[in-house]
Amino acid sequence: MRGADGTGPAVDVTALAAGVLWGLLLLVVSALVLGVLDFRFPPAPQAEAGRTLVVQGVAAGLAGLRAAWVAGRGGFLHGLLAGIALIAAAIVLVGIFRDLPGIAGAVRGLLLGAGAGALAGVAAVNLRRS
Repeated sequence: MRGADGTGPAVDVTALAAGVLWGLLLLVVSALVLGVLDFRFPPAPQAEAGRTLVVQGVAAGLAGLRAAWVAGRGGFLHGLLAGIALIAAAIVLVGIFRDLPGIAGAVRGLLLGAGAGALAGVAAVNLRRS
C-alpha cells in the first residue's frame, strides 16, 4: 500500500512503534501510581473498572498522538492503528499475568483504543500543520 503521493508506504511502522511504546509507558506508570493508591484507599469494583477504561483511553490517545506526530501525516490511520495496537498489547500482557477479559471487554477496549487513538492522531497532524 502506497502513501497519498505514491512514493512511500501508507503506514510508518516506526511511528506506530513509538506511539505504542509511549502508551505502554503511560500504562505502566499509571499502574504503579494507582496500585499505591488502591493499597491506601481501596476502591469499589465499579469505580475500579471505570478508572481502568479512563486510563486505557488516555494511554490510547497518547499512543495515537505520538504515532501521528512522528509520522507527520495520516493522523487518522496512524492514531487508529496505534490505539488498537496498544490495547491489544495491554490485553496480551493482562492475559499473561492475570486472565484474559471476556469478549465484550476486549471489544469495548479495542473500540475505545481505536476511537481515542484516531481522535488524537487527527488532532496531532492538525496541530503540527499550524
